[in-house]
Amino acid sequence: MVDHGLRPASADEAAFVLASAAALGLAAAVLPWTGAKPASALQDSARRARYRLLAAHASLIAADRLVTAHTEDDQAETLMLRLAAGSGLTGLAGMRPQTRSAGIIHVRPALGWSKARLIATCRQHGWGWVDDPSNADLRFARVRWRGILPALAAEGLDAGRLGVLARRLAAADAALDEVAERALGACRLPPDKDGWQLDFRRLAGYPSAIVIRALGRLLVSPVAARGDAGDEAITAPDSSLRLQRLEVCAQMLLEALRAGRPIRRTLAGQILTLDRDGLLCGNAEGERRRGGAQAGQISGGRMAARAPG
Repeated sequence: MVDHGLRPASADEAAFVLASAAALGLAAAVLPWTGAKPASALQDSARRARYRLLAAHASLIAADRLVTAHTEDDQAETLMLRLAAGSGLTGLAGMRPQTRSAGIIHVRPALGWSKARLIATCRQHGWGWVDDPSNADLRFARVRWRGILPALAAEGLDAGRLGVLARRLAAADAALDEVAERALGACRLPPDKDGWQLDFRRLAGYPSAIVIRALGRLLVSPVAARGDAGDEAITAPDSSLRLQRLEVCAQMLLEALRAGRPIRRTLAGQILTLDRDGLLCGNAEGERRRGGAQAGQISGGRMAARAPG
């Protein structure tokens, strides 16, 4: 288990986990999160640290599976958090039963269970557990949503139905991913020495949702865009890029294509150059930098642009 060291009682809780594992004949280890803790976005930072430590330990013991006990209640909270944050389809599909990251397969076998069922199972087998007091701390958005969900459930929008919605959205998301990958396969051109090239005129014949998703896949991973990486290197657009900026960039490229004018945009560390013939090239931002900042590069987090040549 990971000891975040955020509460005085965390050491006792870690000892409880070790003792419980020993009683079941299971090997266990406590992974401390050391160093300074952030003053803001604490839960998100703790989550990132937790998975980083777990993945490193899995690698150390040659394990290829990470199993967590996320329930359908956790899924409902995640869905509402992402909806409030303006996430796209990929984010609204919620947590997946199985994902792969950094060579580790993350499995959530209890994702279709209610929290009540999980607790009942523990009681049935005499397994103890610890209630984390931070789960009642209203400073955290997830906790506030947890308090709102009973009112939604009273109107019929309970965790079970939100879980069904997440599964349906995940199926739609996977279908769009498949179409976007096929579109990239049909429109991708041989890379030049600096980056990737794409027949954007042909890509523009697809629905705009596919254009946005295809661009997102290219921008997230240039290696994946060249077809040299496995699935784990390809990340969905709205989980690695701000979806709104990606949508704006795609719309600008489409408008420039229709007007027959060249355009250059910078997004996600890449310079996108579209010529009058519909050839779209992507290059890492640093590769064509000449003596400092230029128009067309990101400045202060904003997207600037100029027409090439």
